Amino acid sequence: MTVWGGVLDSCPGLLCCVINLKGKLLHATNGYKAVAARLFGHKCEEGRNYPPLITELDMGIHEALTAACLGDTNAIEISEGGKIWELTASPLRIDAQGVAGVVLRIASESPAKSSPNVPHVIRSNPEILNSVPFRAGVVNSEGVFLAVNRFLASCVRAELVGRNIVELVSPEISSEITHILLKRAGSVECTMPDISAAENFYPFDISPYLDEELNEIPGDAEIDASRRVILHASPIDWNGEQSVMLTFEDVTDFRKTHDQLRRLLTVDTSTGLLNRRGMEHMIHRGIHGAIQSGEHLSLAVIRAENYRIILDSRGYMAAGRIIRGFVRTAQRLVAGRGKSVLGRWSEDEFVVMAHCSGASAVVLANEIRGKSKDIVLSAGVADVTDGGYMSVSEFVGAAYSALNEAIDSGGNTTVLARNT
Repeated sequence: MTVWGGVLDSCPGLLCCVINLKGKLLHATNGYKAVAARLFGHKCEEGRNYPPLITELDMGIHEALTAACLGDTNAIEISEGGKIWELTASPLRIDAQGVAGVVLRIASESPAKSSPNVPHVIRSNPEILNSVPFRAGVVNSEGVFLAVNRFLASCVRAELVGRNIVELVSPEISSEITHILLKRAGSVECTMPDISAAENFYPFDISPYLDEELNEIPGDAEIDASRRVILHASPIDWNGEQSVMLTFEDVTDFRKTHDQLRRLLTVDTSTGLLNRRGMEHMIHRGIHGAIQSGEHLSLAVIRAENYRIILDSRGYMAAGRIIRGFVRTAQRLVAGRGKSVLGRWSEDEFVVMAHCSGASAVVLANEIRGKSKDIVLSAGVADVTDGGYMSVSEFVGAAYSALNEAIDSGGNTTVLARNT
């Protein structure tokens, strides 16, 4: 599982592991292994069931994992000598339709859970606000900052007091910000610009760029990415005024890791194309859209008939170079067909989902076949609209039947599935 390790271990300080839907541990970072051994007594062994279901805490983790497999994010707290740790189980989604696994993350208690420990009434005393051990600021009911602590101020170049929180976030979530301010409670995730080299910037801090007066970025700082931040709101009194404390939880590295893991599940690492799992979801959405719109959607299954011969005679490396050359050629042709998508279905099979009629898809498949060097190709094409196919299995099955007919007739040709 070195590919998982390369992704997870590239995020310093991330206490994270990945578990598939069968409950097998795929990979755990070294940090997670160390903390899990201390907190739970777990020995994280890849390929084995996780957690081991020995203690009552194991059962709690297992319940959180089960809920995450069904699409819900859950968290449980673990106390260790007065320190609170939070274990979060998040579903690893391929898209809105399905879950492919679970990501477990251990972190120190989140700002949302810590904020109740802040005194209910805080006077405008910077030292008291600075005693809050996370990035925090106090805003009024309109979202204007009344005060910020040193942790938040250290990663923002401009003066925040007197500015509105909506200036820090993307416009599309301003209504959500307004909602939690009115409720004086709740959380919302947003994106903030990141200046990684700003003065007093720490690797995992947010650093919004708000300096309108300068209107430029210093030479020693550059914007290289955005930070994903969860804003937690909780009610507070500030000098007798009903206000809101906002705490800022940076989840950038966790989100990036989550996206990388999702990509690993859906992308063929050799060619960069969507793999079978990724294409199945694309086809599922395509069928739904075609049924709703009544427009044509076609699928071509293309098989490299002599791939095994090339592999046996010329070796794995040469076969890989030939396949990647074929993919580059096919991608250029597919790119000119609107929303068409090329994917790798298996070692020697590729699929093209095209938003066109079956006859047009046959023309495209023949163009791909004609441009391919060193590879003998046969293709089967099906049109979901003409065939009335209602599921991925029916649609793919029809294209496979046409492919088999093409091969049985001598190969090196394209066949369009007969209408059912």
